[in-house]
Amino acid sequence: MGPAFKSMKDALRPRKNPPHSGVGEPPQDDAPLQSASVEHPVLEALYRFWSGKKSALGALPSRKDISPSEIKKLLPHIAIADVIDGGADFCFRVCGTMITEGAGVELTGKSWSSFEGTDRIIARSRQLVETAEPYYATNQRAHWAPKDFQHYSVLALPLARDGKTVDMVLYGLVYQPMERGE
Repeated sequence: MGPAFKSMKDALRPRKNPPHSGVGEPPQDDAPLQSASVEHPVLEALYRFWSGKKSALGALPSRKDISPSEIKKLLPHIAIADVIDGGADFCFRVCGTMITEGAGVELTGKSWSSFEGTDRIIARSRQLVETAEPYYATNQRAHWAPKDFQHYSVLALPLARDGKTVDMVLYGLVYQPMERGE
C-alpha cells in the first residue's frame, strides 16, 4: 500500500485515484476529516481531543488551551512546532519520547528544514497554515530520520493564539516498521 494523504477535504470520500504518493499537491475533495477517518487509535484520540477543544471554543485552539494532563497517554506521540515566517519553516518546541526514539534523532529545537527529505512535509504543513485545516497522512517513509527503516502515520492539527491565524502545529505521530522488500 502506498502513502496516503488526507486533508480535511479529502479524508472520507472514496478514492477515485490511488492514495497520494506525497509528490506534488494532494488531491482535494470536499469531505471533512473525522475521527473515524484516522486509523490509529492514538491519532484518533488526539483528533477527538483537538476537535472537542475547537468545538468548545468555536475557534482553533491555542497552545494554552491544551493541558498536558488532559492527554498524558498521548504525550509520547506528540510534537508541537512553531510556524516560522508564515510557514516557510517549522521549529519544534517539544517532541514526545516515542517520536524521538522511533526517529533516532531529537527534534526539539530543530526545524524541518534542518533535515534532508522534508520538502513534502514542509509543503503539507504550509498548506495547513494557509487553510487552517488538519491533515492526516499514512504510510509515509521517514526519509528525514536516521532510522530509515520506519514508516509513519501523522496527524497535524492547527493551533492559533487568536483562534484564526495558525502559529503552531500540533503533530501526532506513530511509527510502523516497513514491510520486507521495501
